[in-house]
Amino acid sequence: MTKRWASALLGIFALIQVPHAASAFECPKHFVKAQAAIDKVIGDMKGEMSKSMAKAGMKAEMALIHAMLDDAKMRLASARHNHEKPQGRYDHARAIAKADAAQGYAVAADIYHFKMMAMMPKMPMKK
Repeated sequence: MTKRWASALLGIFALIQVPHAASAFECPKHFVKAQAAIDKVIGDMKGEMSKSMAKAGMKAEMALIHAMLDDAKMRLASARHNHEKPQGRYDHARAIAKADAAQGYAVAADIYHFKMMAMMPKMPMKK
């Protein structure tokens, strides 16, 4: 009889731990998406168009794009912190929310960068 109770308690304990582990494993997927969006904007910012934007007097707009990108990086770092040092399931949920917010900031920075490039005065082509 005691073995049955011990087995039942062990089974219940295992079932309780499964949702916690599942939520912890979901966080990295969101981190990868956010990091990819951040890396895309960083790559776009290193292009010739971005360099010519700065030369065309659009430094204020470039600073705003960098600010959004910094916000995305900060939120992703905070999400990773919540994931690595969780106090419970709530911290994993917060980590996912912060990673998704980081991705949103990166996408917004990318859209803003694209719109500013479209508004840039046309430069003569180099031969």
